[in-house]
Amino acid sequence: MSDKDNLNTFVADINKLINYKFKNEKLLTESFTHKSISSVNYERLEFLGDAVLQLIITKYLYKTYPSIDEGSLSREKQSIVSRKTIAKVSLQLGLINFLISKNLDFNSSASLKSTISANLIESLIGALFLDSDYSMCEEIVKKIFSKYLVIKKDIGVKDPKTLLQEYMQSKNMSLPVYTTLNISGPPHQPGFKITCKVCIYNETFSSESLTVREGQQAVSQIILKKINDEKNI
Repeated sequence: MSDKDNLNTFVADINKLINYKFKNEKLLTESFTHKSISSVNYERLEFLGDAVLQLIITKYLYKTYPSIDEGSLSREKQSIVSRKTIAKVSLQLGLINFLISKNLDFNSSASLKSTISANLIESLIGALFLDSDYSMCEEIVKKIFSKYLVIKKDIGVKDPKTLLQEYMQSKNMSLPVYTTLNISGPPHQPGFKITCKVCIYNETFSSESLTVREGQQAVSQIILKKINDEKNI
């Protein structure tokens, strides 16, 4: 099969995946080109796509929840456009399978696969925005993220780390202290061990995760559960 045939298949597959036909196929190819291949790669489109995604989700939340305060809207938006969420959406779409790169070993690094997956969905959105217009881009993005745009009674619920911090402040006690330790091992194993110490307990709590943020949230949830369980005794 010729390079032209490969390119045509590549373009057709992505067009089918998002139900949109790119007019500028070079732009589409650029959105999947890693810097290991060329200096003309997806990084600039990723920068643009990040801003477009933020705007689309912000506008959606603003119009969908007219009586919700700014803080709750902000927390909900951050949840939807977090690296964890967009990487998950990208992996479900299989965008990583279209990456044009060399010398990248995803088998040895689950975190690298997750990071690049998140980059790719942002660069694709950037390319889509340039190839079409805001309205078309908004329509496709909302379809792609539809699972996270279901109308809910409560949005912007505070995350465990914030709740734990606020609890400690309400008791006029020192804030939780988090420590991060790197973990080496196979790709399916967590990359970090996060420990947390709070002055109301002698023990140190811990959790393992692929990212520091996820680990901090998980260990905070463990402590909050212990606090709530003791309240109910």
